[in-house]
Amino acid sequence: MEGIERLEMEVAELDIYSITKIFNYLKTRNDLYENFKNKEKSMEEMYDYIYRKSEKHKYKNMAMMDDKIVYMWAVTYFSKSNEELGIKKEKIAPSPTKKVEKKIVKEAVKEERAKTQDNQITLFQGVQK
Repeated sequence: MEGIERLEMEVAELDIYSITKIFNYLKTRNDLYENFKNKEKSMEEMYDYIYRKSEKHKYKNMAMMDDKIVYMWAVTYFSKSNEELGIKKEKIAPSPTKKVEKKIVKEAVKEERAKTQDNQITLFQGVQK
């Protein structure tokens, strides 16, 4: 699945009215269809980009923007690279706690295996004279 179909699936999964409305506008822009194929772009990230842009215009924790401005930001998001827009992908490193948890689990499994191996008898142990 590529381009507009991928984004349509994402819009359906998100099921957010404002994203659906923005996407319906973007679909009317034939000039963006090639840009939709860019896999680094997503509807959720577009929404985050628009949110960050609108935050600069908020008053008392609320921002009201004209649809045309929001659509312009959406077009800008798909027209420029993430680098040009200042969007950086955060690399998620495994947390130290997960490493510790894995180590504890591995040790517990080793201990359990050692216990079961010690308690087992071989076929020849039962035939001792």
